[in-house]
Amino acid sequence: MTRLSYLKLLTSTLLFTSTLACTTDEECSLNGICESNSCTCDPGWTNSDCGKLDLRPGPRSNGYNRTSEGISSWCNGIIRDPNNKDLYHLFISEFTHGCGLDYWSPYSHIIRAESQNGPLGPYTPKQEILPTFAHNPTVIWSEKDEQYLLYNIGCPQSVPSTCQDVNFTCGPGNSENGESGISVLSSTDLINWSKHGQVFPGLTNTAWDADTTNPGPLHVHSSSHSFHETILAYRGCPYNCNGTELITIASATDYPGPYTFIHPRSPIFEQASEDPFMWMDKRGNFHLLVHSLLSDAGFGAGPNVGRHAYSRSWDGPWTFDMETVAFNTTVEFDDGSSIDYYRRERPNLVFSDDGDMRPLFLSTGVQEVNSPASYSLIQPIGEGN
Repeated sequence: MTRLSYLKLLTSTLLFTSTLACTTDEECSLNGICESNSCTCDPGWTNSDCGKLDLRPGPRSNGYNRTSEGISSWCNGIIRDPNNKDLYHLFISEFTHGCGLDYWSPYSHIIRAESQNGPLGPYTPKQEILPTFAHNPTVIWSEKDEQYLLYNIGCPQSVPSTCQDVNFTCGPGNSENGESGISVLSSTDLINWSKHGQVFPGLTNTAWDADTTNPGPLHVHSSSHSFHETILAYRGCPYNCNGTELITIASATDYPGPYTFIHPRSPIFEQASEDPFMWMDKRGNFHLLVHSLLSDAGFGAGPNVGRHAYSRSWDGPWTFDMETVAFNTTVEFDDGSSIDYYRRERPNLVFSDDGDMRPLFLSTGVQEVNSPASYSLIQPIGEGN
């Protein structure tokens, strides 16, 4: 080896080492611990900065896919039945009248499906929770209320028998497709639901978040300190969403509200994003998984759709990981095949129930290339699922 080649190798090694080195847990995306200047990632996370989900191949017959019947679906979330550990509930947006993803508004309604085969499914439809128009279902458990809470967007809307655009509103913020304004339902058994109406409306002014949608709720509970708080991440954009889509967070002591905001009322990071999914880890740190709307992601614009953000406190400051992609549009299956999806959005994680908050499964809405249809896909994370 020449002296020049040796110097190049040494320089390359030093650069690689410096890239891997860490001094704080923040440099491990708060998904791990910085030990001896390197990141030890929590189970379910990988990469030098612990910012990438450790996704594994799963079966093709997973999730909720009725496209062979002419039925498309989108955003979904999984809840394990509290009384039957073999039963899993999937709350999902399904489109009526054979309509595809382009007609999510106003043809979306929210249904509940079941799996007795584990969280991967496949799931069988069992019940309509809300008729058209209803979308973005996210279900969480409230320790304080001892109830499940289902956050969603929408309002009652009759739809034409053929797939077509319909102009309507569900309240302030959007006059075109009813997407603005967040509502809540509650239930003790995941079957019977009580409606509480719109608890987080949009705005009539020109604020950056006049159009309010994509609820990402989290209930924070501490019995030892009698502390309860409902935290709500959401996506905002200007009236009728004629502008950049950004994310911020509000909070309330009771889920019907009123909700207060981070001060000043502003996005928690500058990167365009939607579909926030929020959780608190075993160390008390806060995390978001989002659908990135940056130039290498967006709506079919590129593969780098899944991004991670993190903070020591729900009200920030938040760090958006620009270096590492949490997940992309390629999914591998356990038969050796793979699919490069056109769109992959609405991320939702299923965690272990042992208190360690290990991510076990990632569910997303997917759309294949050159297809108007869409369905919900579930992928294993890490080992031991």
